[in-house]
Amino acid sequence: MPHVISERSERALLSLFPRAAGRPDAPSWLVDQLVDAELHRMGHPDPTGALHALALNQGVLIKEEYDLSSHGHAEGWMIEAVLVDPLELTVFNMHHGFPAGDAALKAIVATMKELSPTAKIVRLHTDGFATLLGPTAGVRLTPALHTSLASALPNAVRAATGHELRFTFGQLRLIVVDPPNWQILGPLIWAECERALMIARRSGSSEVIERNVALNGRLPELPR
Repeated sequence: MPHVISERSERALLSLFPRAAGRPDAPSWLVDQLVDAELHRMGHPDPTGALHALALNQGVLIKEEYDLSSHGHAEGWMIEAVLVDPLELTVFNMHHGFPAGDAALKAIVATMKELSPTAKIVRLHTDGFATLLGPTAGVRLTPALHTSLASALPNAVRAATGHELRFTFGQLRLIVVDPPNWQILGPLIWAECERALMIARRSGSSEVIERNVALNGRLPELPR
């Protein structure tokens, strides 16, 4: 017997996902969307193999990173990143088809994981990715990592699809002084990664962008 949802739930889901209006499978499709969103928030990878931006912005992706460095917040909590954005992926999909585009994204993520196996690979937006090097990665940002990605990614896409794809690369070193909790770090990291990627795209430079943010989250010493 097929499962059904109430009219109230269906109306609420359609208000959350208006693009589902008119789909014959809207109720079940909407439930699947909510399940996927919650799994992504919990840190399950998306179809590319990368962690979803929801895990960074709303989930627990940064909690362990914050907890492992809880004694260093006064001097500054640090995370570094190499940022990758394929250029004109929409045009690539138009010319070669969406299956080729999907294969290209999977090849990008697989290569990023191969070159940084201890890092967290996050999908920042539709076709933008970050190799996040926090305390759990155990490694720091080096020129060699950027050079390796810049060399390997075009080859990986060519091997997976038979077609060429160009990239924008960016690098970020973010230091946050006295963050009050781990929940605030995820959206900040996402915003700074997007900012660094935009700067790299506009300037044509992939030099490391250093950002220092003071959040003043430390509690004042109380009299004993």
